[in-house]
Amino acid sequence: MRWTRNPVYPFPGIGGLNPSSSAMKFRSIVLFLFCAISLTVMAQEKSKRPKPEHFYGTSFITEDEPKMPDAYYYLPAPPKESEGRFLTDSVMYEEGKKLRLTSRGDTAIADANTKIDYILQRFSPAVGITLTKTDYPKVTTLLEGVLQDSRSSISKAKKAFARHRPYQHFGEGTPVPQEESPTDFTSYPSGHTIRAWAAALTLSTLFPERANEIMKVGYEMGQSRVILGYHYQSDVDAARMAASAAMARLWADKDFRKAMKQARQEINK
Repeated sequence: MRWTRNPVYPFPGIGGLNPSSSAMKFRSIVLFLFCAISLTVMAQEKSKRPKPEHFYGTSFITEDEPKMPDAYYYLPAPPKESEGRFLTDSVMYEEGKKLRLTSRGDTAIADANTKIDYILQRFSPAVGITLTKTDYPKVTTLLEGVLQDSRSSISKAKKAFARHRPYQHFGEGTPVPQEESPTDFTSYPSGHTIRAWAAALTLSTLFPERANEIMKVGYEMGQSRVILGYHYQSDVDAARMAASAAMARLWADKDFRKAMKQARQEINK
């Protein structure tokens, strides 16, 4: 006996009829459409949230706000090999190599670490207290957002300029060989440097009485990239400019200012 469609319920499997293969296909289509609509709604909701980028998972800039300044728009192109500026880069590369087998070189190797735990540890002597995620969670969250948002502001520039790194150009190894890549053409501007300089600017606001010591650490961390041969001096200089632009933008954000206030309260309690 074959089932026929009920004139009131023209689709198989509806109105009391037993399911047939056609009914199963219909239900599958309905289920597919339901899932597609649900996923679309979820995607739209997710797009309104901060987009995690570059390890830290915290951002102050949401989709409906003005974005971070785009370094590709305002920075000059990196020096070409035929330009005088590249001669300066080459000289600084050679000067940096001389420090690799010294204690300063050891510090430069350590500065290759971009994890938040190391950033807190690195700046602790400069601020005069031991910063840890456990003891200073508000300061940690503040810095994570600063590191992430500042780094995101140079993402387009790094890809668009596609500058070869010094160790690639000169064909020489580095003290951190595990991070070398023959196809990583993202030397300009320096990502490590923009994070270090932005962190230094932030901590100098929280600890104004220690600003000299803090900014010295921020400067050293950028120069560490020249010593290791991962960046030219012009990469580092451009990143410091980009960090200043990024911090100016962050001060316009209410969530950043709130996080800064909470961090101050945490330090002063």
